[in-house]
Parts: sequence; structure tokens; C-alpha cells
Amino acid sequence: MSSYISASQVPRSVPEPQKFIPFLWNGPEFSLQHRIFPSEHELGQLIMDSFEISNSSGATMSYPILPFGGLRTVFLFNRGLTRAELCGPTTLLKKLSLPPQSSVFCMRFLPGSMRYFSPLSACELAGQSQPLSQYLSHSDNLSSAMRRGESFHARNVLLVRTLCAGGAAHFQPFPLIGQSVGFISEHRGIVRVSQIAAEMGCSERYLNRMFQEHIGISAKLFCEQIQLQFSLYLIVATKLKVLTATAERCGYFDQTHMNRFFRKFLDCTAGDMRATRNDFINLQGAANLI
Repeated sequence: MSSYISASQVPRSVPEPQKFIPFLWNGPEFSLQHRIFPSEHELGQLIMDSFEISNSSGATMSYPILPFGGLRTVFLFNRGLTRAELCGPTTLLKKLSLPPQSSVFCMRFLPGSMRYFSPLSACELAGQSQPLSQYLSHSDNLSSAMRRGESFHARNVLLVRTLCAGGAAHFQPFPLIGQSVGFISEHRGIVRVSQIAAEMGCSERYLNRMFQEHIGISAKLFCEQIQLQFSLYLIVATKLKVLTATAERCGYFDQTHMNRFFRKFLDCTAGDMRATRNDFINLQGAANLI
């Protein structure tokens, strides 16, 4: 059996994302709006991006949320603001359930942002969703501001203003975490924990303890998530018939190795993700994010 891959299957260059942003599904059925916050923004040390999904149909819609080692605030609007939640880091595919004629506004925070919301360890919130009022002293002001927002842009402006009023512009992540996350992202997750520890000048045990405390998952698991995000980006960008080149480029030994990680996080293979359309993603086994 030939292992030849034609030139038409492997593009000479595939654009890399200029800044690491966790993957978002998009499609006509989702009505997705998205904003990325650059590092030079006044809250660039805290906020990664925001997005809003609207469901104008007459049926409940499920939107897939990929595993992510950061926090999210989720505001559900259904004839007014009905829920305001803080969601911890996730390690499995989740789904946002949107009732008919509703919308959800999400803001994603950089990994290591737990200290802004609470002195508790981030691992206590891992895989969970809790009322935002439990973690933000000025959540009433924030909820009030979000109720006034009449558009995606307005909600971004109001949320940023409210966070700034709560001192968010002065937030600085724990230096070890910020530098480690940057190092991992630069290497697209293809890096050993021992390499990260050596680069940061600390022991692996201390590094993992800081990751559990400030991010909520281990350093190794965080690397695997970043690697998954970049591989999924390339799969969607290239639509290759043969995924061997993508697997090698993303640091996996082969396609079987890549599929093992896809099953671990998404309960499917890389080929399944390449072939699926947004409205046919299997979310039967995925738990609700809110």
C-alpha cells in the first residue's frame, strides 16, 4: 500500500493563528460574533476574547465548547439577563444549551486569572459552573450593566468599564504562570514539562503545583490542550484528505497518536472532526457548561 501524498493534498504553507485563541465553531446556524482583546488593551493581562451566540429558532440549540484551561463568564439572555455564571477550566467537550429566542455572551480570560476572581485554588472550580456572584464582589453592578447592553459591542464596552471600575486594569498574573503559558503557546504545546521547568528555573513539582493553583489543571494537561487546539485549527484550515502530515506537524508520532488525544478530549477522531459540519457534531455525551 502506497503512503504517497499528492502535492495537492499538502499545501506549501498553512497560516498560523497570529495569537493563540481557543477554537470557536462557526456556521450559519450559530450567528456567532467574536472579539479578540490584544495584549496592549487595558485589560490585556486578564481578558483573552469574547463571543456571543444567538438562537433565533424555535428549538433549543447546543453549541460545542472545546476544552480550555481558562475561566469564562457566561451571561444568558432570555427576555432579559437570566443567568450570570463563572465557569472553570474544562478538560472535555462541553455544550452551551441555548433556549429558543435567547442569546449567550461569553468572555474568556487568560489562563492564570483565578486570582482576580477569588483567592481560592483554580482546581476547585475545574469542570464546574457557579453563580458569578460567588466570585466577584461587584457582580451586581456587572449584571446591571449587562442588562443595559443592547448589542454585542455595547456589552463588551459595559463589561470592560465595570471590570476596570473593580480594579481589573491593575491585575497581573503570577509571573511564573504568565511566562509558562507564553512559552507553551509559542511551542504550540509541543514541549515537555521538564523543558518548561528548566526554562522557568524551577522544579517540575513546583511548576505543577502552581498550574493546579492558578489554572486548575496540570502543566502536562495544559500542553496537551494547546496541542489539540492547534491541530484542530490546522485540520479545519486545510481539510486534508490524509491527516498524516497534520499529525507530524502538530508533534504527534502519527495519526493514531493524534486520534488518541482527540478521543481523550473530544470523544472522536481527528477524521471525525474534519468531516463533520457544525450542526452534526455529536454532543450526546457532552455535559452542559451552564
